[in-house]
Amino acid sequence: MRQYTNNGIRLQYTEAVWFAFLPCIIKVSGGSTSRVELEVTDGEGTTLNYAVDAFKASCVVDYREYAQSFFDGIVDASMDYTKEVQYSSTGKKLTVGVKVYSDSGTLVMNYSFTTFFVWGALRQGETWNGYKRLTYFRNYPFSFGLYTTSDVKILVSHDDMPNKYVELAGGRIGNVNGSLIPKGARHSTIYLFWGTIEQATFDNHFDLTFSKASGTQQELMCIDISDADKGTYLRWIDRHGFLRYWLFTEGDETRTISSDGQFIRDNLTEYPSGRRQSYEREDEVALCAPLVDRDTFDFLQDLASSPVVERFLGGDSWEPVTIKAGSYTKTKAELQDFVCNLVINNTNIQSL
Repeated sequence: MRQYTNNGIRLQYTEAVWFAFLPCIIKVSGGSTSRVELEVTDGEGTTLNYAVDAFKASCVVDYREYAQSFFDGIVDASMDYTKEVQYSSTGKKLTVGVKVYSDSGTLVMNYSFTTFFVWGALRQGETWNGYKRLTYFRNYPFSFGLYTTSDVKILVSHDDMPNKYVELAGGRIGNVNGSLIPKGARHSTIYLFWGTIEQATFDNHFDLTFSKASGTQQELMCIDISDADKGTYLRWIDRHGFLRYWLFTEGDETRTISSDGQFIRDNLTEYPSGRRQSYEREDEVALCAPLVDRDTFDFLQDLASSPVVERFLGGDSWEPVTIKAGSYTKTKAELQDFVCNLVINNTNIQSL
């Protein structure tokens, strides 16, 4: 936690980057602290206020529900795949103003700080926004996400050859379009890059146009490329606030018929009346990612807990779907199948 001290009062508050579904703690202690007032704003016209009375000159405030409320109605998996870069709705910078009052009602501290909140939650021991290994199914839409604190350039290379650099605005989560990776590439590496890229032509024995880079770079991501073109393609928002993709092999389809209750009253006429019946059908399709390694299993397991999952229908169309809740056993084997069930939206068949 960050810390600020003034007039004998110590304020401890959230880090510069934090997660809206983890405890968002502010601690105030010391002096004659009697009351703490918070003002949380997104700089776009929305402001929320919160006040807490201190006990023995000390108080602890958890304002995570306030941070979460700034994401209401704006988080989705939409992506315009005609753009090189699109910025995500899963990250938002909030400014928190803290006012501390003494027993006499005097304002003894007036301080504000900013935190970039991510719509997600980390597990203990996890690293956020670190080195990643992703898979690009080249026959489907794809993007990869990055967060940078300042404006930077990233270098998109393929097959150990630099291809293009992209400028990303700092303080936001940027989704970079996978179409920047050439169609014939076998793999791609993404670098944080300081320098320039120049075009050159080698034509001594054969014509091959290529790029050369001059500068320093830091490897951020490795992207494997697959030519698979059959199955169910899903995208979802993981616990780290990033948009993810995978092409699953389809299994058997299960259709469950359920009744919402029935009642039949016989009025002793030729035809019974008073019938009340209703049925629904829920369709499930088993999805499998065969023989994935342990890291990929963890990567795919975030799909099962994501409230934002969509299935690709072709063209520009995606359909919201649900992954059935259940238990997922990660074995100690180096490779294992990841299996989940896709629930297609309920169908109300008939009712009387």
